[in-house]
Amino acid sequence: MNKTLIATSIIFLIASSSISGCLGRLGEDSNELEFIPIEDDPCMSPSDSISQSMNSIEVNGVERFFRLSVPSSQPGTSLPLVIAFHGGTDSQEDFAQQTEFDQLGEQEKFVMAYAIADQNRTAAEGEWYLNTAATSRDDNNFAEAIVDELSKSICIDQTRLYGIGYSLGAMFTYEIACQLNYRFAATASFAGTMPVSPESCDLEAGMGIMHIHGKLDYIIYYHQDWDWKDGEHEGVGTMSEVPALIEFWAEKSECQSMIEDTSLTEEYIIHNNCIDDIRIEHYGLQFWDHNWPEEVDGVPTYELMWNFLSEFSRINI
Repeated sequence: MNKTLIATSIIFLIASSSISGCLGRLGEDSNELEFIPIEDDPCMSPSDSISQSMNSIEVNGVERFFRLSVPSSQPGTSLPLVIAFHGGTDSQEDFAQQTEFDQLGEQEKFVMAYAIADQNRTAAEGEWYLNTAATSRDDNNFAEAIVDELSKSICIDQTRLYGIGYSLGAMFTYEIACQLNYRFAATASFAGTMPVSPESCDLEAGMGIMHIHGKLDYIIYYHQDWDWKDGEHEGVGTMSEVPALIEFWAEKSECQSMIEDTSLTEEYIIHNNCIDDIRIEHYGLQFWDHNWPEEVDGVPTYELMWNFLSEFSRINI
């Protein structure tokens, strides 16, 4: 088929798509046109509002679960996706400020998926696998499976995938940052950390990082390295103090400047002029512990996190 005939076919296809109910594209063999039913493209349909529906998906032979909230939207609206990772033993409970996240999702038009950890793991393993190059990629695969499954029926913006977490779930967001940065654009978390010496943490592109932490945290220490489960879980190792974690990401992201502002209640650090125009932001709450704060620096925590995440996109998808 010559180029003129191909061009004519495409023009005819566009003109007739509303009648035929199909879209067309050139297949792997550029001489043939492939017809795709419009109803199979989720971006051609509006999305109805969904609130906290329970969903399951099989990952590596294991049935995994997540709750889902979707905003209403018009056809053609690409929706960012935020996956939330709960803290240890919190799988049966609501995620912190869950209602507020869902309401903001409806207002700002983004999808919230609340991942639920595998309940068959031992206390020594932890509900979310950390340092996955040394243990298992099951939870990494779970995160990607959520994206892939939702993309079949919802118009997910593949350039705006984000992770948030609390406590052990916050620690897992650093698995997202280290292992899945080729898909996810940014993470925001409270009261987590990461291994001092991760098995692997290679950036294919810049990763926006927001880390919030109470300096009086009695579970995940702010100023002290500590051994995961007192060494019970071989392969994870020593977990980092928070200031060193922030420096790790600033160095890895090749940030060229830093701004620091300290008040009676908060220490705010921002590393900028980094690769791919990302930022590393940190709030150290002077008199706060391990409990999720309702607000940080006068801004509701859920809103602060979304405002940060929404600035970044994975432009090299």
